[in-house]
Formats: sequence, structure tokens, C-alpha cells
Amino acid sequence: MSCGLRRIWGEDQGPGGSDPSPRTSQSSTYGLDFGSRAVKLVYARAPGGWGRRQLDSISFYRDYLVRFEGEVRIDWGRLGLAPPEALVATGYGKNLLKAHFPTITEIRAHFLGARFVTGLDHFILLEMGGQDTKVLYIREGRVFDFLTNDRCAAGTGRYLENMARFLQMPLTDFAGCWQDPADISQTCAIFGETELVGHLLEGLDPARIAAGVNASVARRALAMVCRYRCPTLVFVGGVAKNRAVVKLLGDQGDFQVRVPPYPQFNGALGCALEAGRVLVRERP
Repeated sequence: MSCGLRRIWGEDQGPGGSDPSPRTSQSSTYGLDFGSRAVKLVYARAPGGWGRRQLDSISFYRDYLVRFEGEVRIDWGRLGLAPPEALVATGYGKNLLKAHFPTITEIRAHFLGARFVTGLDHFILLEMGGQDTKVLYIREGRVFDFLTNDRCAAGTGRYLENMARFLQMPLTDFAGCWQDPADISQTCAIFGETELVGHLLEGLDPARIAAGVNASVARRALAMVCRYRCPTLVFVGGVAKNRAVVKLLGDQGDFQVRVPPYPQFNGALGCALEAGRVLVRERP
């Protein structure tokens, strides 16, 4: 559910998170989240609010990064945006680009984004992206503790995409399956398809198998989240768009689940907020 969340996104966003007239934006601070599957961009918009873009990672590296005198730069003109006064990046590709762009950790980026959207000082933050899972415990307005799982792909967005593709189900349909889940015991993304084949041979409805996969992802997340005691779970990242995982977390966890609009942009938003702080410090 998304109640109690700050409204920050404009109404004129086009399909896919693009602004139909970005050149008119008086943007000055940008945040970039270099994800394993997509690059997310958030930028300040006058007279307030935020704009957003999402591009395929490979396409972004190939079509929008230019090399000039040994430096890597972004072709803002091709993106239809003015060059920023301040930019901060995070994500999967930040280590490759940190020599060219100021960066912050994903922990800080997601903390800043979630705290801004919710206005909360005490919550658990669950971020599930394309290749890893993070859990942050926020207390008294700061990161008190955190856990990460980046060694296994099971439970990530890529795993869910692969399982939906294997079952030949549209991802939106797959994300709506939670009823009567099949028992999915295999926790390895590499060998998970074998278990799905076994269920298909037994004649199980693909919707039940999809529900079982979603339930297994929710269980993995709960195993990390249950370390902390808190009445509120803020769920961000691409997997937060999976309705079944959100429902299963709410049904099985002892907390209220809050999902911000466009949860996949949370890290980029945190970077844009950090860029604003940098801009304030640098101005006389």
C-alpha cells in the first residue's frame, strides 16, 4: 500500500517515465542510479517536484556516454536536458564511473530517497533490485544497521523475470499470482527451473507455480527483515512493483508495507537530494 507517502512526482510524465518537454525544465540537480538492468535518472523540476527517466543500461552506456580527452561524459543534449549544476550517482555501475562522476553508496542513496518520500524517522527499508537485496533499519532518522544479499540471484528482479519468461507469462500477470502457491523449495536461481519443470510435469497450474515463486521471494526477504522490530516496512526497488510479493510480505510480516510511487527510482532520488546538498555547500 502507498498511504502516508509524500507526493513528489509531477503529473506530466510521459510513458516510461519520460518528460514530454524536458528542455523547458530549470533542472540544476540530477541523481543517477546505474542499475544492472536499467539506468534511472531523477532531476529537480521548477517550480518544484521531480522528473524521472529510465533507460536500458546497455543502451545508456552505448548511446549517451561520450568520451572526450580521456573523460567520460553524458550527452545531455541527446537526453533533452540541460547539463546539471550538480550530479551524484550510485548503483551497479558506479565503481566503473566514480573517476568521472561523484558517487555515494547505494545504502545512503536509498536511505535519503525513502526518508524524503515517507517523512519517517523509524522504519525498515527493503530494497529489492535487479541483482541484489538490501535491508536497512532506520532509527532516529539515521541508518542504524543494514544487511545485504548480493551473492545469490534468487529473490531478485532478474530471477523473477527469468521465471516469468520460463513459464511464458507476461511479467504483469506473473506479479499478480499469490493464491494457492505451489511449494518451491529450491533456493538457487540456477537450478530453480528444474523444480518448475517438475511441477509442470505434475500438471500444476502455471499460476500456482508463479505464486510459489513469488512466495519464495517474499520468504527470502522476510528472513532478512525479521531481524528488526518495527511497525513500518518501506519497500522500494523494481521488485516492489510485484503486487504478489507486496501482498505476501504484508500478510506474513508483523508490519505495514508502504510502497512509494515509482519505487524503482528511489536510489536515483536519493542521489538527486545529495546533489542538492552538494550544490548548497559549493555556493558562496
